Amino acid sequence: MPKEWFHMRLKKAYIYILSFFSLAFMFSACYYLSYQHALTNFNKRAIERGQEYALIEDNRAPTGVPQTSEENAVTVGKQPSTTILPTTRYVLEIYNHNTSTTTKDVLNPPGYLVGLTKEEVEQYLIDYMKDLTLSEYNKGLKSFELISFSEEEIHLRKSYDEDIVPFRFYVAVKNGYVIVYNSDLKSVFEYTHIEAKYLSEEDRKALSVGIYVDNRDELYALLESYSS
Repeated sequence: MPKEWFHMRLKKAYIYILSFFSLAFMFSACYYLSYQHALTNFNKRAIERGQEYALIEDNRAPTGVPQTSEENAVTVGKQPSTTILPTTRYVLEIYNHNTSTTTKDVLNPPGYLVGLTKEEVEQYLIDYMKDLTLSEYNKGLKSFELISFSEEEIHLRKSYDEDIVPFRFYVAVKNGYVIVYNSDLKSVFEYTHIEAKYLSEEDRKALSVGIYVDNRDELYALLESYSS
């Protein structure tokens, strides 16, 4: 009797374990299928919205001027523009001219690129190069290019060359004091307590037009000469 009772308990334990793993598998499968379904619907809605916007823009005519049947025919036949989706693969390539090395990273597309067309991405790159951050300027960003564009993958390349950076710091006078700007000539690297009125006439003339400095050693040597 004890032996039969033990086998019954063991059988029940197997049934419970099998049931648990079966339920866990079913829940995991349902979750995965729901995720894929939601992602598919999201991409589908994004494409449909892009098509709707394209049709709205194409159907828009000047006030009081209706579109002709030929214009409507052209509008209907026009294909919607390809845009970057959240599932688009984002390849960022970095090329260093000084070391002749290239690195590539495959990332998720940044939020500010999602939804953009090829033309909009090209304009973004132009604007980026026109208004470089201080970090990008000091690293010598030479170009930011679009290598390839599709719904599946977007490939961008940044090229750096530190030799094109003409200087790191700019020393001038503001409100009677010597001040050090970063290489962008906008942001301040350091405020000093050196008053220009105590400097030699030659130094004041040089500072009136500004002094370009290549590195920190040269900068601090220059500031020290003003203090001595």
